[in-house]
Amino acid sequence: MVRAGISAYGLSPGDGVANLTTSLEPVLRLRTEVSHVRRVRAGEGVSYGLRTTLDRDTTVATLPLGYADGISRRAWQTDARVLVGGRRRRILGVVTMDQMMVDCADDTVQVGDEAVIIGTQASEQITAEDWARALDTITYEVVCDISSRVPRTYGEQ
Repeated sequence: MVRAGISAYGLSPGDGVANLTTSLEPVLRLRTEVSHVRRVRAGEGVSYGLRTTLDRDTTVATLPLGYADGISRRAWQTDARVLVGGRRRRILGVVTMDQMMVDCADDTVQVGDEAVIIGTQASEQITAEDWARALDTITYEVVCDISSRVPRTYGEQ
């Protein structure tokens, strides 16, 4: 008998068995759309307590996913990234219950643009393993933390 576990998502159960699971292909994708865009000036703070002060003018995109959806509240203090416009974006400030903000530099971003938390966009990819490494945890925790508030779509999408 084989216990598929996290392999059912196309994810490796851990670095120690990576050589046994080289043919796995991730099937989990976590995405949302940009809900708000604002140009923020250098010296201004963002998120709760204005904990992140920007050192340059930047475009800040708000994504409607937060810690109640399974995004770690401390992601802003790590190397965790999301994809917007085919580029890796840094999370700015504390992840709130329902939202997070990302640094889109000087790029043009619009409400409705796709944001990928786990998955591929253009030629870039962010995996559950990337999130696990950034948060110093395991892929199981990253995947299990995605709450029931997040709509699921199954199939060839």
